[in-house]
Amino acid sequence: MIPFSQSRGLGATVVSAVNWRLLDTVLSGKVLSLMSKRFETWMLGLVAISVFLSGSCPSAAAQAKSPQGKSSQAKSPQGKSAAEKPAAAKPAAVKPAAVKPAEVKPAAAKPAAVKPAATKLAAAKSAPENAAVAETALLTIGSKAPPIDIEHWISNGNGKFKPVTKFAPGRVYVVEFWATWCGPCVASMPHLAETQAKYADKGVQIISISDEDLETIQGFLATNVRSSKPADGEETGEKDSEKAVEKKSKAATGQETEKKTYAQLTSAYCLTTDPDASVSIDYMEAAAQNGIPTSFIVGKTGLVEWIGHPMNLDKPLEQIVADKWDRAAFLVQFKKEQDHDSLMAKLGAKMRKGDTKGALAIIADAKKAAAGDAASITMLDKLEFQIRVTPIFAKIEEGNVKEGIAELDEVIRTATSAQKSELSMIKFKLLVEAEEFDAAAQALMVVANDKNIDADSINELTWQIYEAARDDVKFPKVLVNAAAAATEKALVASPKSGMILDTLAHLVHYQGKLDRAIELQTQALANSDDLSVEGKKEMLAYLQELKKEKTGK
Repeated sequence: MIPFSQSRGLGATVVSAVNWRLLDTVLSGKVLSLMSKRFETWMLGLVAISVFLSGSCPSAAAQAKSPQGKSSQAKSPQGKSAAEKPAAAKPAAVKPAAVKPAEVKPAAAKPAAVKPAATKLAAAKSAPENAAVAETALLTIGSKAPPIDIEHWISNGNGKFKPVTKFAPGRVYVVEFWATWCGPCVASMPHLAETQAKYADKGVQIISISDEDLETIQGFLATNVRSSKPADGEETGEKDSEKAVEKKSKAATGQETEKKTYAQLTSAYCLTTDPDASVSIDYMEAAAQNGIPTSFIVGKTGLVEWIGHPMNLDKPLEQIVADKWDRAAFLVQFKKEQDHDSLMAKLGAKMRKGDTKGALAIIADAKKAAAGDAASITMLDKLEFQIRVTPIFAKIEEGNVKEGIAELDEVIRTATSAQKSELSMIKFKLLVEAEEFDAAAQALMVVANDKNIDADSINELTWQIYEAARDDVKFPKVLVNAAAAATEKALVASPKSGMILDTLAHLVHYQGKLDRAIELQTQALANSDDLSVEGKKEMLAYLQELKKEKTGK
């Protein structure tokens, strides 16, 4: 069980629906690191924003472009986070050992020497900006689908399909991008197998493309099908989930064995891999798609009809096969989202090069194009604000504290109320890291006086300061005193909060005010009805400790 002192949840919305999560409090010498999740996101780069769809993993190209690769999972010192949503990352449990089984062989393989697309890949990698951000037309709904040049065709629908380079008129193709390490990709496999079985005699061919090496794919295919979420997305127990997967695989392949490998499951459709990633460049990057799995439906006339998550392709595929699909209507819906993704990719490219002016110019152009669209203008204003402050944060982090703080103060002076609240939290963190403790104490009081930042969030922050001070005798007293004053203000705003009373009791005791600490802890216990039994026990134990200290026993 997590001790009560480590289970103080932030549990509150702080600034305009932004849930602040403070990272672990680490005291090294005199440096207290208190970093907000929002600040971490900005400092890692705007490219992290581009992968935002739920149920997806960042594509290999997106990870290569990201300065951090996998997103770090910040853990709250209190063990809880407010509305925490983990970033999509490679799940370690999903990646099997690459053991090459003798029985799994590619159905057909093209020698690398005859693959002209490799030259294109090298050129793309040497270019300053890739196809997703180049000033060329996006691959979108209604675009002519590029031909595909896949190196390894591993399965072929149990002999029903042949390798494809050009799309035959009158047939429909689902071109899907996946990877062995991507959990949502693997979870989609039963659905793809079922879909292929349903449409195999209706002119539909599913082609699933990875960009990993053949040995990795073969090792994965040799493993048994594991449990996953059912197609409708409902959460079930592990046993139920595995039954759902096996049921789908049986329905798709007609095999009745209890245990199936992924090779057996995916034999229903065309599973492939293209290690030079040329097809991914022509589709994923050209369409500004940064997350996998992603499927492209190529219709009977060779045009891209639909782009989206493979778990959502049932309805559009049915209508496309039946010649009832409204491509124009879907284009209107999809294009706005795609333009947003493209904008994020362009901004990411500029920010990675430190070109703030270039990024702001992109925002200015986007605002002109979005004239009259209030929602888009609001989104662009937020991005513009983030772009302006990012280099200031970098300057302070690099040691140019005085100049950076001065620039930050200027931004704060002209910022909106919500922006000021965000920046005041970040300013406090930066000053502590720079060991400017007097200034940090003043910044903490600005946070405490900010009406946009609620009492629970202030309490979360001041409790962390107490814990750091408790564990280090050299901790700057000016910060403890500021923390106590800030908690007093939080208590005024929430006078019946047992958690805030408990924090203040600990802080004033640290200051040597034993009688006040006993008084506050007594009140904390009296206002602890919403706490767990364990929490109440710890509050009572601390009160007893204080009383023992008072009597000298």
